[in-house]
Amino acid sequence: MSLLKVVDVHKSFGNTKVLNGVSLQVDKSEIVVIMGPSGAGKSTLLRIMNYLVKPDEGYILFKGEKLSDDMRVLRQIRSQIGFVFQHFNLFRHLTVVQNVMLGLLRVKKLSKSEAYDLAMNCLEMVGLSDKARSYPSQLSGGQKQRVAIARALAMKPDLILFDEPTSALDPTLVNEVHQVMKKLAADGHTMVVVTHEIGFARNVATRIVYMENGVIIEEGNPVDFFTCPHTTNVRDFLSSVYT
Repeated sequence: MSLLKVVDVHKSFGNTKVLNGVSLQVDKSEIVVIMGPSGAGKSTLLRIMNYLVKPDEGYILFKGEKLSDDMRVLRQIRSQIGFVFQHFNLFRHLTVVQNVMLGLLRVKKLSKSEAYDLAMNCLEMVGLSDKARSYPSQLSGGQKQRVAIARALAMKPDLILFDEPTSALDPTLVNEVHQVMKKLAADGHTMVVVTHEIGFARNVATRIVYMENGVIIEEGNPVDFFTCPHTTNVRDFLSSVYT
């Protein structure tokens, strides 16, 4: 059974059709990278995967359970799906370790000492245990994103969704975030990553999904995708990226 299934999903915002019958499945330990031009529907699809955005038609299955408006079920499912946002979404008034602890206290209902120990372990994993008592305003963009990854990891999710995790960063800071994500991949974490970073997609993904105009145009392993794409759309996209 697939870990996550997206089944015939449609989504419009006003008169704009953003997703038009998208189906996708993600298996355990896969690293699925979603690529495509701006406006393809990539980020909307990612948000629909944990019901931050509700589909107009179609449905999502996580471990065989359908996501719905039932908040009891939805909270339980979301506790198993980490989400790393483009702009970090850290609480400015909380320290780094407090940001990581928050979900452990509110969702997992751990004691403060348990939450603190687990948060510190996760900060150690992303190389930021020395910044535990700093505030987000005292961190670089790359450090903020690594805190966001630690926060997601602390919940021990079965799936982590990344929405353009390096697009808000200075190019000099991109590599430090990619190194953490590569380690997660090597450790067997299941990840879906929306990104424009060709190098990351080529080196880390187990499968590439290419979208345009709200539909999946092509998907396959990175070697085939980058060396012998099957569609003109992908060939044109890669040509524009490499020129």
